[in-house]
Amino acid sequence: MARIGRTHDAQPAGKVVTPAQASNIELMAEGIGQTGLLVVEAATKIESIATNITKQVELFKELTLAARELRDGNRSLSDDAEAAADATRRMNHELAQSREEMTASLAEVNYMIKWVGDTSTQLETLQQEMEDVGRIAHHIDSIAQQTHVLALNAHIEAARAGTGATGFTVIANAIRDLADQAIDAAASISATLDPLITSVNELGGTTKSARRGAERARGAIDIVAGSIERSQQEGDVLDHRVEAIATFSRTINDKVDLFSSSLLSLFEGVEHSENDLGAATLSLDNLMQRTNSLVHLSAKIGVETLDTPFVTEVVRCAQEIEVIFEAAITSGELSIDELFDEDYQAIPDTNPTQHLTRFVTFVDAAVQDLLEEFLEFSPAVVFAAVVDRNGYLSTHNLKYSSPQTSDPVWNAAHCRNHRFFDDTTGINAARSRNDFLLQTYRRDMGGGEYRLMKDASAPIYVSGLHWGALRLGYAPLADDAQSPERQRVQRASKIAKATTPPSVGDRGELDALMSPW
Repeated sequence: MARIGRTHDAQPAGKVVTPAQASNIELMAEGIGQTGLLVVEAATKIESIATNITKQVELFKELTLAARELRDGNRSLSDDAEAAADATRRMNHELAQSREEMTASLAEVNYMIKWVGDTSTQLETLQQEMEDVGRIAHHIDSIAQQTHVLALNAHIEAARAGTGATGFTVIANAIRDLADQAIDAAASISATLDPLITSVNELGGTTKSARRGAERARGAIDIVAGSIERSQQEGDVLDHRVEAIATFSRTINDKVDLFSSSLLSLFEGVEHSENDLGAATLSLDNLMQRTNSLVHLSAKIGVETLDTPFVTEVVRCAQEIEVIFEAAITSGELSIDELFDEDYQAIPDTNPTQHLTRFVTFVDAAVQDLLEEFLEFSPAVVFAAVVDRNGYLSTHNLKYSSPQTSDPVWNAAHCRNHRFFDDTTGINAARSRNDFLLQTYRRDMGGGEYRLMKDASAPIYVSGLHWGALRLGYAPLADDAQSPERQRVQRASKIAKATTPPSVGDRGELDALMSPW
């Protein structure tokens, strides 16, 4: 960065004002100072509200997205519920059909069991009758055998009787032939009946097995029919529940649509409020800058205010620091290049990040005692620090220069040396080339904590080159007639001394600041 030389304020010139006029200017300057404090306080509150609104906007964005996802998910759920309701209705219909088919099958099985039972009974009767026929055939065979023997005996006896028994022989032979035929018929009947009886016996066993199987099938069908009936009952319950879910889902869908629409309207309203607060913040920032300029101009034209002692002291000490720096350059203790070093080296493992330069060791040793004396100047003084032209805070009060810990929030409040403070207030103080600069601002203490402060700064020059500034931060003094500082200012204002009005340039600057914006 270019090293820029000092720019001095114009020297006032003009006629002497009366003590009454000086007192009025003093009161006006104090009023401007109080207005500046109120503006900063209002800006602080609005910024806090804006921060909360911004968070709410982000929350509303998330809620809007969540509502959309909920709406889409609920619609999907509604579709699924409708599909499930259709599926359960089809399932119940199919179960009813299955139940009817199972009832018909059960009737057929019962008929088959009856038929098999009747057939088994008929087979048993047939078996009995066939066995009776077999016994008759066996009895016929026995009789035929006996008849054959008798016919044979008759034939023998007829042969013995000679020719006189020829007729009897013929009869005996005929009887024997009939007996043989009877024997053959009985044998044929037996030969035919035996396999039939065996088949009937086997068929009877088969029908009995078929009957037992049919009875088992009937038991299984009864079980399946019972299961189908229970499934149908449970399906009816499920159908009612799924239908209730579908109805409820449709109701929720309507409510979610209404909620999403309302949330979107609310989000748009909050977003509009965020934009309005942003515009209000910019306006207050502009007002605060103009108020700071008025306060600065009031001090510049020689008006005694509550800020005058602080401005006077910071200007005096900045000049003392200039002498210390010039002496170090002259003695060779420090080179001009080292003092204006911009090669900031980050200190590892620091949070917030701290930096070192080639001049920091010298500056720490040279101005530390002077900064500590500021804390004794007034109870209102909060800190004193030196910064280079880039907002790098080289040296701070010891109570703000503790070694860092693992807690970044604690570090932000207690380890403020060797850090950059290049916010608007900090960079204005670091780069101002006027004899002094008076600002009202909020000091960031870390962890979301801010403190309302005033900042009086004066530039530091070395060899005619702008090095940085001395910053003095102090709490705004109470606008109280009993305040020691205010009493001192009032006493000073009563002194009948010559006070000059603002120069033409200063008055033009004052008129420009007081004009509407």
